[in-house]
Amino acid sequence: MPITAGELNRTTLARQQLLTRSEDDLTAVVGRVGGLQAQHADMPYLALWARRAGQTIAALEDALTDGSVVKATVMRSTLHVVPSDDWPLLDAVSAEQRLAAWRASARRAGVDLVGLNAAVRAFCAEPRTLDEVEAFAAAQYPGVDAVAAIPGGVSRAWWRLASAGGGLVHVPPSGLWGSHVAAQYQDGVRWLADRLPHPVPTLPPDEARARAVERYLGAFGPASVRDVARGLGVRGIGAMKRALALLELRVHEGPDGSELLDLAGADVVPADIPAPVRLLPRWDQLLVALDERSRLLDAEHAGLVYRRNADVLPTLWVDGRVAGTWSLDLDARRATVHLEPFAGDAWARHREELEAEAASLLQLVAGDAPDREVTWAAEPAARESGRARR
Repeated sequence: MPITAGELNRTTLARQQLLTRSEDDLTAVVGRVGGLQAQHADMPYLALWARRAGQTIAALEDALTDGSVVKATVMRSTLHVVPSDDWPLLDAVSAEQRLAAWRASARRAGVDLVGLNAAVRAFCAEPRTLDEVEAFAAAQYPGVDAVAAIPGGVSRAWWRLASAGGGLVHVPPSGLWGSHVAAQYQDGVRWLADRLPHPVPTLPPDEARARAVERYLGAFGPASVRDVARGLGVRGIGAMKRALALLELRVHEGPDGSELLDLAGADVVPADIPAPVRLLPRWDQLLVALDERSRLLDAEHAGLVYRRNADVLPTLWVDGRVAGTWSLDLDARRATVHLEPFAGDAWARHREELEAEAASLLQLVAGDAPDREVTWAAEPAARESGRARR
């Protein structure tokens, strides 16, 4: 079944709750959009604000503290905030990939990855710092140089080997707004003891991958096999094919003739549905979970968003596509959102909407600041006279 570029764009945005902010429960929204990327503690708050009506910083902090969502290394071996109910599955799929990646190095070092991980989980029955975990792991193999066993070397070698098998989560204050304390890790089953069934059920690897693919397509589909593999961080076409064979899927013909997979019965959103302006944070999941991104931004703008140091800048969206970048500057008295549209005037008729969205962001992150302002890079007059005050 063919799908147009406009339909693909609007369908993806609808699943990401970017056509209309959701009124649903916080945990449901976090799960529906495929989790919130969380390398920086503050980014999940901004990602959720863009997708959920009435979202506050306190709401996500409460959810992290009570365990309804959890911060952990899952898809692509990257930190995310995900619903606690989804964590065991996503952790297992991610651990399978990490164990495969570190197996050869562990063999050279004479380290049993699974056994070391089990010992570390037991050690992390109470919250532990990264340094404590590394010291414990190294003590299990006295005299072993983990760095020397890894071609090219790597920082935090013992941590990488010890955590490859998964099972660890961040515990607050890690993940709370503005928190820059050293992360503490705990066995996720212990931290989420009141949230997870006992014992936690396990699935065969192919079935676990299939369930993860379902979640991915629900959040980002329709998508190619390469998109799915990139988004979940799954290596190996055989592993992906076995997972896909367990699912009932619909196949679309993409705008470029490529094969795009989707859940059977999933809706396609018409291309003429309006897409409101949005501000998405640095490393937003939508901009990193797809291999082919033409549905989201023009190729000539990619270098202005995806930087050579692997950074992905905060983006402003107009009519459902990336139309520029933005930045946030906070100090004791002043909070500023600086908007920098790409060249051209496609954004100009949405200027008031963009300023209103930026003002809403400032209210979220700096409601008590005496001076809140929105500035523009696009027009010399805006740079000279200063700001649109809010």
